[in-house]
Amino acid sequence: MKNEGVLLILCSFQCVEGYSIKQKAQLHANLSSGYDRMIRPGLNQTVPTIININFYLTSLEEFAMEKSKMTVMGSFGLEWTDSRLTWNSTNFDGDLNQTSLFVSNIWAPYFILFNPHHEQMPILSGEQSCNVYANGKIVCLPSDRFVVICSNSIDFYPFDTQNCTLRFYVPGYLASDIVFQSLSPTIQMDYFEENGQWFVRDTKNYINRNIFNGIKVEVLQLEVIMQRRSKYYVFSFLLPTIYINFLQIFVFILPADSNERVGFSIGVLLCVVIFLTIILDKLPVSPDVSKFMTKLLWDMVFGSLIVLAVVLTSRIYHKEDAVKVPMFMKKILRIKEENTAVHPKKITKSLDKIFLIAFTTAIVLNISLYFIRCKLAGANLSYFSY
Repeated sequence: MKNEGVLLILCSFQCVEGYSIKQKAQLHANLSSGYDRMIRPGLNQTVPTIININFYLTSLEEFAMEKSKMTVMGSFGLEWTDSRLTWNSTNFDGDLNQTSLFVSNIWAPYFILFNPHHEQMPILSGEQSCNVYANGKIVCLPSDRFVVICSNSIDFYPFDTQNCTLRFYVPGYLASDIVFQSLSPTIQMDYFEENGQWFVRDTKNYINRNIFNGIKVEVLQLEVIMQRRSKYYVFSFLLPTIYINFLQIFVFILPADSNERVGFSIGVLLCVVIFLTIILDKLPVSPDVSKFMTKLLWDMVFGSLIVLAVVLTSRIYHKEDAVKVPMFMKKILRIKEENTAVHPKKITKSLDKIFLIAFTTAIVLNISLYFIRCKLAGANLSYFSY
């Protein structure tokens, strides 16, 4: 019984198919014999070569708004068929169905980035290898770091969304020579590592036919739509500014005889100016003026007007004599005095109420308009989601 088991194992080893290094070398010699890598695949050269394309985004390394630059890491999945690179696997013990060949030994599309931030580099270099199958199918998986020019806008900072596109084409071939086919309408995100500052909301993978100097060529466009993770900016910038806005109006609640109103209002205004300076250093450099910056400028205007209002009410309060007030001003100030002369303390008290209501309304409107304008323009305000 024991001998029969050993015999069965030996028989199973003898039945395993395989190929030797000599057979593989012979295959490579057969494939390279008479092969011209300067001619694209296709027995009928009037029929375009079809290249199937996938792109796998692995990381969003950097998005530098001041340099209009986006850097990503990713891998292409390129497939095409070359009928010159076919063989019968039965001639090699039936098991040699696939091999690897260097790009320098076969025809391969000279993919280059159309909108690089620096120099143009080919996606497929001669040192890279591709998988070649017995039926002539070729699969290449080149990986690289891609640095592209990307226009941007800080209009809705810190709730801004940026749209960057990587464009690739094969120079020297017309749209009638090479046809791109996207295997997926979106970029593959299976291996993507999240970025700490930006959230990738959506991606697109599509083909355009562009005309350059009267020549129509296929252009692969990989679109990355990303939104800033705004939670940090909301808690660090936006909420503190709103807090300072409402702190300013408390000056009209302070007693007029406390002698601290002017100092309080100037101190809060200085906080607004200092905070504005800090935020300016953090804001990306851009020719656009963001709605957030417009809000901050209005905050500074309201702070300055509050200081002027406090100086005015303090000056009136410290007058010793009664002040003559016209009847229409009495109605505005809601002073129920029959005489034209009114004591300054009553005027100050009425002015404080009016200024409190007016500046509170102005500040609430300024904050509300900022969020409304951002929302109406399509900005995503759900910062807690990212």
